[in-house]
Amino acid sequence: MNRWLKVSLLLVLSLLLGLGGCAAEQTAPPAPKPTVNRALYGQHVTLTGTSNTQDLGGIRTKSGQTLKAHRLLRSDQLSELTQADRRRLTQKYQVRAIADLRSTAEIKDNPDVPIPHVAYHQDSVVTDNYNVRTTQQFYQGLVTDRVALRGYSAFFDQLLQRKTGATVFHCTYGKDRTGVGAVLVLSALGVSRKTILQNYLYSNQNLAQDAHIQFKGQANFAGKSRRRVHHIRRVKRANLEAVYQRINARYGSMTNFLRRLGLTPAKQKQLQRLYLTQ
Repeated sequence: MNRWLKVSLLLVLSLLLGLGGCAAEQTAPPAPKPTVNRALYGQHVTLTGTSNTQDLGGIRTKSGQTLKAHRLLRSDQLSELTQADRRRLTQKYQVRAIADLRSTAEIKDNPDVPIPHVAYHQDSVVTDNYNVRTTQQFYQGLVTDRVALRGYSAFFDQLLQRKTGATVFHCTYGKDRTGVGAVLVLSALGVSRKTILQNYLYSNQNLAQDAHIQFKGQANFAGKSRRRVHHIRRVKRANLEAVYQRINARYGSMTNFLRRLGLTPAKQKQLQRLYLTQ
């Protein structure tokens, strides 16, 4: 009888220890989430009405300087901003100007929500029928079409006049026209091509999943496969490479292209003084 009692006690102890081990595993804290590298991506701006808004502050240049926080924000369209979003943009991020890169028709169909005391600039870099192209032709047009040169040139002029506060520049998804705009600004500020590419591809982490968002003039998504819709909302390295190739072929270098937009060496230094840490 004593023998069976000992065996029973051992079994109970083993069971209790086993449960204790399981309990310990279940109460263990979850692994910490990976942090985003601000030197490459800046910082995500959480808003109810957008999904692809980034503060470029913190991105590192080739010289070791960084972009100032709350000076340059890139985004998707601002037509769904809530009152809280507007308050957050103006109070926390000190937004004082908006540069809208969309076509006139897009702006008419989905106008930005007005924000009191924030200047609005229509810097369209495409015409209303811009979609009649392949993706790479569209990207290359952003550095050769007259309307694009005029729009990006105006955008740079506005940045040079903005001594304090932040400018939000955006299109529909915040990935193509805004992506090329970011390429140009980051290049002018001395950010490496490698960092610019990584920053460009980061839109894939942020892109909106709302099915109702689409390009003006594009066929309705009804009847299209989910894979096709997903493809429209992604950016690819090849598209950005096409931009660099066209710039080099047409202008000889990024520096020459920036000069074509009116960014002389003196203005480029002024831009760096305004938007980089010293």
